[in-house]
Amino acid sequence: MITYDVAVVGLGMIGSAALRHLSVAGLRVIGIGPAEPDNWAAHQGAFASHYDQARITRITDPDSVWGMLAQRSIARYAEIEQHSGVRFHHAVGHLRVSPDVTEAGDTLGNAEKVGRQLNAQLTRLNQVQLSAQFPYLQFADKAEALYEGGAAGFVNPRKLVAAQQVSAFLNEAKLIYEEVRAITGAAGAFEVRTQTGQILQAQRVLLSMDGYTNFLLKPFLGRELDFICKQHSVVLAELDEAEQQRLANCPSLIWRLQCHPLLKSFYSTPPTPYPDGRVCFKIGGSPFSPPTMNTPQAFRDWFHGAGNETEIAALREVLLTVLPDLRVKSWASKPCVNTYTAHGYPYVDRLAEGIYICTGGCGSAAKSCDEIGHMGASLVQYDEWRSDLPAEVFRAV
Repeated sequence: MITYDVAVVGLGMIGSAALRHLSVAGLRVIGIGPAEPDNWAAHQGAFASHYDQARITRITDPDSVWGMLAQRSIARYAEIEQHSGVRFHHAVGHLRVSPDVTEAGDTLGNAEKVGRQLNAQLTRLNQVQLSAQFPYLQFADKAEALYEGGAAGFVNPRKLVAAQQVSAFLNEAKLIYEEVRAITGAAGAFEVRTQTGQILQAQRVLLSMDGYTNFLLKPFLGRELDFICKQHSVVLAELDEAEQQRLANCPSLIWRLQCHPLLKSFYSTPPTPYPDGRVCFKIGGSPFSPPTMNTPQAFRDWFHGAGNETEIAALREVLLTVLPDLRVKSWASKPCVNTYTAHGYPYVDRLAEGIYICTGGCGSAAKSCDEIGHMGASLVQYDEWRSDLPAEVFRAV
């Protein structure tokens, strides 16, 4: 039986990135995790939120750590696309809108400061300039915004994960599309058992299962990571050909809301083709108090549904307020989960001898997954922290 240098458990956005980086380093590595289910309603196993067509990418962020993670990841997009042959990046620009920068808690100023420090291609726009550049959007009288050009826009998360895995495979990584049921053994001689009973041996194990991590970690190490898994809903507005052309130059959006009873802000991505043939404008939000969950059954129940009806109604209302002339051919919705850590950054740490963690997207990791995976891969490879970002920022709690 082959003993791998590293087994990466979890093949989502961060795990697949870590797998690629470990394969680039020349390690004998195997990635293990379930593929997207063909039938969501009947599926009784694990789900993932990257089963989607569009996630915002940009450097500009009020938090400098997240800004740097994004900057470093975006810089590798072209390399990943070229090596894998899979295109996932769409540089359509990004617009961050604030209705009034003088209000307490507004973050536009911090986002601009971080963006400029990281050399993002930024333009500050007032309400008049916004209305002239984006006539199809409805802005508040005091609105101001940051427009980021360059590589900002959106990524297709399904295809980004595929690109990472193809690239890793070309570097001789092995992939098994099954769920892991148990980990036993000790450093140098771990055994990973899959849902079909396969036993895989590895000297080290990297866990990257986001909200599912504790379901495997607790039986093995007898302790849990501090995670909060929050339910979020996404609305898809199908557009006809005329609307697709009218909004063809729309950037990805992040928009802070004023006095909304349910949502702090919303995000959206421009018209994008979906696997069923529809072209949809996608919108999601940041509810003040989203429901949480912490059991496998709760995850299944949530992903078997279509999202939260109240949140869906609020998102539809917001979309039609911001795009008042939008003609929607059909509406759809889907569930999503964001896993938040105790400190708001991913957990990238050594949990025990030979056991490492690299997970916890906090709702911000899609654009930044490659650098997060790179940090995790480096930690596993050398068993020491080699990133220039502080290790304590990413400590597992």
